Amino acid sequence: YHQFFIEEKFYKRYESSDAGTPITRIVPIDKSIDHKSIISNTEEIHGILDTCKGPIVVTDCPCRNRTDILGVRECKDKFPISETCFQVGLFGEYFLRRGEGREISRVEAHNLVNNLSKKGLVFTVANTKSPIHQVICCCCACCCALLRGMTRFEDKNENCTAKSNYIAKVNSHLCTGCALCAKRCPFKAIAITKEKAKVNTKKCYGCGVCTVTCVPEVIKLHRIERSP
Repeated sequence: YHQFFIEEKFYKRYESSDAGTPITRIVPIDKSIDHKSIISNTEEIHGILDTCKGPIVVTDCPCRNRTDILGVRECKDKFPISETCFQVGLFGEYFLRRGEGREISRVEAHNLVNNLSKKGLVFTVANTKSPIHQVICCCCACCCALLRGMTRFEDKNENCTAKSNYIAKVNSHLCTGCALCAKRCPFKAIAITKEKAKVNTKKCYGCGVCTVTCVPEVIKLHRIERSP
């Protein structure tokens, strides 16, 4: 895997078409989105959990497990491996037949998503408006086969996954410059300038990780039409 995916740079071709259309996309958690913005069920993680076909099965993250086995995992003290991926619908049934994973209720799934979002993981799903999802991933930028193709290497694959239809905006009047949002941002899209957080809109993927642990209304996601 390491030779093929990293050293031979297959990550540059991973999860995108020849036309550059990403197969997956980032979805934020609803409470990170400004209340004035339009939100559809297909664009935020709780709505996807409500509309996806069951069963909902939680499994270990294969990406963090893989880097852990390779001895190169950077997030050992930050993100868990166990029960951090959701297999739903046909994939959920498949994993249960294999005797892998654990079936959970939608309420349990919502609670788990809230906990994982506080830890700073990014949610990705198939790049489609259809409620027929198979996998809901909870990704970190250091291990994920998708995100680190955009964040870790000199030759980046900008089409690994599509940005959400939201972008982070800071209320500079309320921002105290604590820098927590900058530390949490997996895409390094936030910097502290003159003791205020400032978002680089070109780098922001609209995941909402920056907003979850911030003081309410200081930094929020606002709608912007941009995903293919």
